[in-house]
Amino acid sequence: MNDNVIKFPKPFNPESLTDQMMGLQERLSDNYSKVMENYMLSRSLELESQALQKSYDEVLMRYAELVGHENIPVGLLEYSTHIIEKDDEEEIVMVPNDLKDELDILQAKVRETMDELANYLQGIANDEL
Repeated sequence: MNDNVIKFPKPFNPESLTDQMMGLQERLSDNYSKVMENYMLSRSLELESQALQKSYDEVLMRYAELVGHENIPVGLLEYSTHIIEKDDEEEIVMVPNDLKDELDILQAKVRETMDELANYLQGIANDEL
């Protein structure tokens, strides 16, 4: 019967696996912290960009009132969130975009998902073994 027993080349040491997992937990914790920091930074930049965008659109509309929609240089329209339409006479008309469009809805869903992820990661960071 002893002929059927296979000997492992090294003795099994469960502590070495525990040590590996503890090291991996530290690395995971560091990574999750970095993900959280970067998410918070990106969220802050997104909010700042939204405020800048709103200001840009307001200034652009005031400019359009002074010079007329048809006299706005195309380069100034590049950052506008207003709807730009062409009528039959090849004239450009700006229309304020007050409606929620598909992109706004998609961005809101992405933000909601990222907020849920951030809360989840924060919970993992606070959990103890």
